[in-house]
Amino acid sequence: MSVPQVADAAASSVELSPQAPDAQAPATQAPDAQAPDAEAPDAQAPDAPGRPAMRQPSPRDQDRAAPRYALSLAVVLQILISAGDGLAMVALASRVYQTSHASWAVAAVFLAVTVPITALAPAAGMLLDRLSPRPVLVAAAAAETAVALLLTRLTGTGAILGLSLGFGVCAALLQPGLSTIVPQLAGRAGVTRANGYLQAATWGGFTVGPLLAGVLTAAGGTGLALGAVAAVYSLGAIGLRLLPLAAGPAGLAGEAASADTPGESVGRQLSAGLRFLRADRTAGLLVLVVAVMVAFGNMASVAEVAFAEGVLKAGASGYSVLVAAWTAGMLGGTLMGGLVRRRHLALATLAGTVIAGTGVALAGGAVTLWQAAAAYGIGGLANGVEVVATRSFLNHRVPGAISGRVFALYSGVLFGAASVGMAAAGGLLAPLNPRVVLVIAGAGGIVAGTLGWARYARLRRADASARDVV
Repeated sequence: MSVPQVADAAASSVELSPQAPDAQAPATQAPDAQAPDAEAPDAQAPDAPGRPAMRQPSPRDQDRAAPRYALSLAVVLQILISAGDGLAMVALASRVYQTSHASWAVAAVFLAVTVPITALAPAAGMLLDRLSPRPVLVAAAAAETAVALLLTRLTGTGAILGLSLGFGVCAALLQPGLSTIVPQLAGRAGVTRANGYLQAATWGGFTVGPLLAGVLTAAGGTGLALGAVAAVYSLGAIGLRLLPLAAGPAGLAGEAASADTPGESVGRQLSAGLRFLRADRTAGLLVLVVAVMVAFGNMASVAEVAFAEGVLKAGASGYSVLVAAWTAGMLGGTLMGGLVRRRHLALATLAGTVIAGTGVALAGGAVTLWQAAAAYGIGGLANGVEVVATRSFLNHRVPGAISGRVFALYSGVLFGAASVGMAAAGGLLAPLNPRVVLVIAGAGGIVAGTLGWARYARLRRADASARDVV
């Protein structure tokens, strides 16, 4: 299961989630040296003791793309898989509630799917950096097919929760794996545009999935809906098998995998993604800012139900309007994000964070449903730009040899932040009005983006000063 980004996290409702010159870092550098900064977004973080040795690809390697049909096929697959994700989440929640009649069981299903993405991020990332992406992705999609088929035959609460963990384990591979292959599909020069198309496809498919779940459940129950999940994921596995991906780890695009530093422990290999984000100040800053926004944004995803029904008195249809407004904004934003120039990707991430938070805060102050929906549309648009910009920045910035570990860590951090945000909202909604919680959620995104922008400006000035001294 590969649920949408940003709000990659809470698959059941609207959520907020998570490049230029070809400068290269020096081949050798002191252990405490800082990574190149935002002025050269393609520059790689310097090799440090214990970090896997990496051969940097040539400009020709970076710009090499798969056949032209590859990106079109990937977009179709993303729609298909995302529709399956939305269909699966609704079908699982309905099935476990029918068998247990307990709200805690529904929450447990969502945790069973999301927790493995965070917990297994280091191991999943290292696996993606060691193996060719096609068999890994195909195996994950095939395993999801098997899990869905088993769920059509089992109805016990324990069995449903256990098999939901299987979806989570597969998502731990699919989430980062689908991100690492983008440069192969589009070439380094086309990464941002491709991410725009793929994220638009993700949100389009995830919008269709729950609607399809409702139709199938009404026609034949949750068993029929889960059977459709199995069919969708099996088609996804076939499509992934047909993608023209190079042999070898995705980040190396057909090159021989580089050896890790001799004597490096498994623990240090697993932590390579974290060490990269700590060394590369700009990449680490963006991931941190987006994670904070995701935490606050998912507070809004919990509060907006009570806000629409209890404050605006708009009922369930009002909540649907808010969800649709944010999703429509996301679709437009992801396509706009694909037009951002590589040198502006970091700024687009930070600006998107601030504007998305502003949209949520404005919605909290709205007195009518349509005012709230308009604010949500603006927030969703900015969120869509941020999603594409962040992923594209990392695609350009991260060394190929550790791209799986960095993207796995990125996905894990977002899902973990979303869980924290939803838990916090549950505690705040008891003493506070939903309107207040929405304003707090929006303000958190604004503050995170503003502080991140100030830090980014300081990093750029420091980098410029360092170049002047040299």
